[in-house]
Amino acid sequence: MPPPFSTSFTIFRQDPRVYLSVLVIVLALVGIAREPSPLPVSANGGATLIASQEAGPYRIDVSILPAPAVVANTHLSILLRSLSNDQIITDAAVYVSATGPEGAAGLGPIRAPNDAAPQFFEVNLPFDMEGPWRVTIAVSSALGEETITVPLEVREGGGGINWILLAAVAVAIVTVGVWTWDRVAGRRSQAAEEN
Repeated sequence: MPPPFSTSFTIFRQDPRVYLSVLVIVLALVGIAREPSPLPVSANGGATLIASQEAGPYRIDVSILPAPAVVANTHLSILLRSLSNDQIITDAAVYVSATGPEGAAGLGPIRAPNDAAPQFFEVNLPFDMEGPWRVTIAVSSALGEETITVPLEVREGGGGINWILLAAVAVAIVTVGVWTWDRVAGRRSQAAEEN
């Protein structure tokens, strides 16, 4: 009588496709783990710089997460620097407004606080429609008041198919099917040998 697990692992010795299936599953799981979160948490580090403008005494860097901007929730991060000495400005009042395509509800002015990280003034913008938007950023500090406008193309978000996850599920189903078929075939051959 063969050991109890010998028939289950026979397929691994006979069919190299099983190794390929296991490899694809592992790679898919690694890909899923590396995929960025669709909900923005903070624009510090993972954000995409979309504008860097000089206005009066300021250099204003504007970043978004995710990029491109999406309907419902785009995270905006603003970094202020003094043009005279390149120092980061943390003591300022920053307000953000946005106007979109015809039919869109305007946003703001919304205060962008720098509570999470003092160097970044951050706010979530709940765009209600895809299309071209104009984001206006108003800055006020001891250096003075300035306003810049940044054009932004907003797209529909969250509707994409996660192909990696879909492939992983398909490979897992095939692998379980092959494993089950091998178990059933092994039991049949064992029963035939006993008779």
